[in-house]
Amino acid sequence: MFQINETVSDQGEEDVCHASAPKNVKRFVDKAYQNDFMKSVHRLRQNHEYTDVTLQSGDVHIRCHRVVLAVASEYFKAIFRCGEESASHTVQLTMDPDTLTSIIDYIYTGEIELTVDNVESFVVACDVLQLDGLKAGCEDFMTSQVELANCVTLYRFATLYQLCKVQRKAKGLMMAEFETVAFNDQFKEMCCSELVELIKDDDLNVADEDTVVECVLDWVTHDLGNRMSSFETLLEQVRLPYCKSKYLWHMKDTCDLLTEKCLEYLNEAFRFQTDTAHQHEVSSCRTMPRTNHRRKSCLVVAGGLTCSEDNPVVEDNRCQFYNEDKSCWETLTEMPPSVGRLYSVCYLGRSLLLTGGKKGGALNQCWLFDLATKKWEAMPPLITARRYHRSVSLDDCVYVVGGWDVANKPLASFECLNLTRRLWSSMPNMPEAVRLPMVTTYGNKVYVFGGRDAQDVRLRCTQVFNTTRAQRSCPSDMTEICSTGAAVTVNDSIYLVGGHNRTCFKYSPATDTWTRLSQPRESHGNAPAVVWRGCILVSGGGRANPESSVIEQYDPVTDTWSQWKGELNVKQECHDMLSVNLYGV
Repeated sequence: MFQINETVSDQGEEDVCHASAPKNVKRFVDKAYQNDFMKSVHRLRQNHEYTDVTLQSGDVHIRCHRVVLAVASEYFKAIFRCGEESASHTVQLTMDPDTLTSIIDYIYTGEIELTVDNVESFVVACDVLQLDGLKAGCEDFMTSQVELANCVTLYRFATLYQLCKVQRKAKGLMMAEFETVAFNDQFKEMCCSELVELIKDDDLNVADEDTVVECVLDWVTHDLGNRMSSFETLLEQVRLPYCKSKYLWHMKDTCDLLTEKCLEYLNEAFRFQTDTAHQHEVSSCRTMPRTNHRRKSCLVVAGGLTCSEDNPVVEDNRCQFYNEDKSCWETLTEMPPSVGRLYSVCYLGRSLLLTGGKKGGALNQCWLFDLATKKWEAMPPLITARRYHRSVSLDDCVYVVGGWDVANKPLASFECLNLTRRLWSSMPNMPEAVRLPMVTTYGNKVYVFGGRDAQDVRLRCTQVFNTTRAQRSCPSDMTEICSTGAAVTVNDSIYLVGGHNRTCFKYSPATDTWTRLSQPRESHGNAPAVVWRGCILVSGGGRANPESSVIEQYDPVTDTWSQWKGELNVKQECHDMLSVNLYGV
């Protein structure tokens, strides 16, 4: 039987082996023939042999072979199949003659010379003729040419012709060097949608938002008549809360472009800046920090009870923060000596305040931790010693609510620390004495939900204290019990989440109505909740002793729960979790 030699020939043939192919079968590939074939077809065109169609652009006429054009280009394939060109010997093209000549040479040879002067015209031609391979080659070349001087122009061109690599590199450079490119002439020629896509990006590199506002104003005034109506759309995407306060006031006093909606954005920024402890409760595209601002914002866990093999209840008197770069918890500070357990920690904008607790009996201690100096300072003690209480901040005051006293009885007392005067004062007692209530603020009011009474009965009551008028009210009760859960405020609603019975309710203060939402996946008894970048996090807790280190995340927009990217270091309960913004500290 005839045997095929399996060695590679000197003439450039190549073996292509398949695992399933018999040993006496070989695929013969003649690369020299392939190359010669392309050259031969090109020579036929140069000599006008067997050509059957002429491409015309301006005064230039190029004789070609229909079959070659149809193989290379879906565009030619389509027009030769039907339409007037299918029978015609001439095809008119509205294309630069030099560009068309180079493109046809490429179709016949597979080679073309790319320069910074011709590559854009080649991309346009490839887009029409559907030459995807050449377009990809042009894109690679353009990507290598992106620099500070041309990044705006190339970004706009790449967006128009869907050159993803060029677009990514150009946009990355524009965002990294925004303060350099934002005021050049190329930038002023961008359209509104392109500018929106840029300034809405989290990765825009700016020290503060003043530069972004100035860029928007510069862009609008460049063509005021046509662009004035776009100012509101653009300002919606600017992170105004991260502008300098003086700049915002100057803008409010002097800018003639401010609409009613723009003034709402400015007022939102003023509220965000003046009530730093509750910044996390305001959620919009403007209040979300950019990446370089976000590094100064962190999630903090303070104190709590953990469990070990030897001891089911262990005091954890650390204050930890989540390092997002390393995806782990690190120690921010140790609590002051002898603080005990079951205290409450709240956030004041530039500091943390620790109140009460238990060491033997209930404590009246009060400590202030300065986030800038990282030092603890003893503060005037509480009027009433307490544990299992809650504390919240509002403006320049801290309100301490309920808890157990030294005789292990629930408290109706409600007291306030004025931080400026460093003085505690008693507020009117609550109608119901409670321990383990769920407490949050909304506007100028402190809302107290549920808790347990003297007989350890779980309550459904809602108690409200108006801090401006020093008045109490009792709106509608919770529709169901939420035992040892937590309350947080997001925009115009209050959410009750977690607890032993896996609760999730929404309360609307404006309408005094309740809405039941989807439940957490796990039990989170004696576990805190915090608003974190538009979502709600509930961490740890359980049904008895600390049973979980899981952090669940709730999205109020989609009404869905998911597991957050990190977990607590240990199984933990009776701790506090805070969104601490270090911006400006």
